[in-house]
Amino acid sequence: MRHVFVCTTEYADHWTKTINKKAAQMAAMTEEQRQRILSAKPEDHADGHRGLHCGQTIGGAIYELYQERLRAAGVTDVVVSPNACVAQHAYGCTVMVYPDGIWYRVREMADAEKILEQHIIGGKPVAELMNRRVKAATGCGTGLPAAPATAAARAAG
Repeated sequence: MRHVFVCTTEYADHWTKTINKKAAQMAAMTEEQRQRILSAKPEDHADGHRGLHCGQTIGGAIYELYQERLRAAGVTDVVVSPNACVAQHAYGCTVMVYPDGIWYRVREMADAEKILEQHIIGGKPVAELMNRRVKAATGCGTGLPAAPATAAARAAG
């Protein structure tokens, strides 16, 4: 089973508690304030964010597209899930494919289509859209932490 996570923070009913708050903030912004946020470097923000959450841009559309297209293609070994923010706004909306451990940056729907067709359906990662690659899970867990040494063992050692 493969799993695709699409950043959808603040999209539709996935994040209902934050939508009204963010919408009010956005409505209160001037165009100058909005442009200042969108043009700031990621390092200018304490949390690494720049701009709007993915669900306020194309995250929701990607999520819906993937659900619809995979269902229509009869692909049953892929689960598509909405995902909370992973603080990658500076690179575009994030799509994560597991167990491959590939995080993609998606700036437009054509990028999302390419990832869907070439990687998710076709099995070939799209190198030019990769943002990062994380170590694939082995399913072995991390093991138990070492037991703390007792006072007697420390004294004897």
